[in-house]
Amino acid sequence: MLSLAESAAQQERRSANLGRVVPLSATKHLAGMSSLTACGGVYLGLRYGLGILVSLGNMIVLTRWIGPHAYGLFVTSLGLSSFLAAVARGGIDTYIVRLETSPGKPVYEVANTLILCHSLLLVIGSAAATPLLARWYGNREFVPAYLVTLLTIPLAGLAGPPTAKLEREFNFRAVAAIELGGQTLALAVSVVMAWQGFGVWAPVTGLLAWQAWAMIGAMTKARLAPALRFDVTQARAMLSFGAGYSASLRVWQLRTLVNPLLVGRFAGTEAVAFVALAIRIAEGLGFVRIAAGRLAIAALSRLQHDRCKFQSTLETALKIQVLTLGPLLCLFALVAPALVPRLMGIRWLPSLQVFPFVAAGVLLNSMYNLQASALFVAGQQWVVLRAYVWHVVLLGLGTLLLLPRFGIVGYGWAELAACGG
Repeated sequence: MLSLAESAAQQERRSANLGRVVPLSATKHLAGMSSLTACGGVYLGLRYGLGILVSLGNMIVLTRWIGPHAYGLFVTSLGLSSFLAAVARGGIDTYIVRLETSPGKPVYEVANTLILCHSLLLVIGSAAATPLLARWYGNREFVPAYLVTLLTIPLAGLAGPPTAKLEREFNFRAVAAIELGGQTLALAVSVVMAWQGFGVWAPVTGLLAWQAWAMIGAMTKARLAPALRFDVTQARAMLSFGAGYSASLRVWQLRTLVNPLLVGRFAGTEAVAFVALAIRIAEGLGFVRIAAGRLAIAALSRLQHDRCKFQSTLETALKIQVLTLGPLLCLFALVAPALVPRLMGIRWLPSLQVFPFVAAGVLLNSMYNLQASALFVAGQQWVVLRAYVWHVVLLGLGTLLLLPRFGIVGYGWAELAACGG
C-alpha cells in the first residue's frame, strides 16, 4: 500500500509540473487512502472516547482512596518523568510516519538504537539530578516515586518505532486497542493497590504496567523485534528532522512542568493535585484534539504535494474539532459543582476554581494544534517552535507573578495569558 502511495504522490508531482491530469489509478488510490484515514479517525476517536471513561474511573478511585497529598506526590513524579519519556523519542517516530517511501527493517532498527541510547542517558541524568530537585521542593518525600517512574522512559521510548509502523499502515485499530488496553490495565492495577492501602504506589505501579503493555503490544502487532543497528546516514536524517520537531514539541511540553515545579514550589503538593485534576479533566474531554493531531500527520503527509486538498482537509478538520470540543467542556463546567463532590469528595472542590480557565485554554489551543501538525508535515518545525516558546514563557512568567498573589486561580489566569503565544 505504501509503495502505491509513493507512486501516486510522484504522479501528482509530475502532473502539477507538466499541467497534466492525475491518472485515474492514482485518484482511486488517494480515495482509498481517504477511506483509511476516516476509519483511522473512528478508531482513534473511540479509543480516546472510551479512554475518558477509563480515566474517569481511575480519577474517582485514586482521588477518593489515596487523597490529595498522595495524588500530588504522584503527579509531581509523573510530570517530571513523562516529560522525559516524551523527550526520549526525539521526534524519530514521527520522522518514520511522515516518510513518503516505505521504510525497511533497518530504518526501524536504527531508530530503536538511537531511542534506547537517548533513554538511558535521560534516566542516568535524571536520577543524578535528584538532590537538586529535593532542594528545590524543600523535601525528599517525592523521591522514591520519582525514581521508579523514571523506568517508564525507555519503555515509552521503545514503543515509538513499532507504533509509528502501525500508524504508517493506518492500522489505528491496533494502536487504539493497545493504548486502551494499557489504560485499562493501569486502572485495574491502581484500583487493587489503592484498595489495599498502598497510597502513592498504586498509580505508580499502574503507570509501569501501562507502559510495559504498550511497548510489548506495539512490538507484537507491528511484528518488530527490538533489534539494534547503527547507520550514520539514517541516524543523521532522523536526528536532523527530530531536532526541529522534537524541539518544538518538547518546548510545548515544558508547560507540563509548570505545575509540578512552580505550583509545587510555591503552593505545595495538594495545590499540584488540584491543578492536575483540572488539567486532566479538561484534556481528557479534549480527546478529539489529541486524536485529530495524531491522525493529521499521517493523513496530511500523503497530501503535502496537493496544496488545495491539503488546505481543505485541514480547514474541515479544524471546524469539526472546535464544534465538538466546545460543548463538551461547557457541559462539564455546568455540572461539575454538583458532580465532583459526589464522585470525588468535597475536598477536591478547589479544582473547580481553576477548571474554567484550563478548559478555555484547551479550547483556544485546539484551534492551533492541527495547524501545527500541518506545519510539521510541511517541514516548518521552526515556525511552530517560535510559537511554542512564547506560549511556555507566558505560562511560566504568568504563574510566577500571579500564583503567589491569587493562589491556584493565578495559574488559571496564566493559562489564558499563554494562549497569546
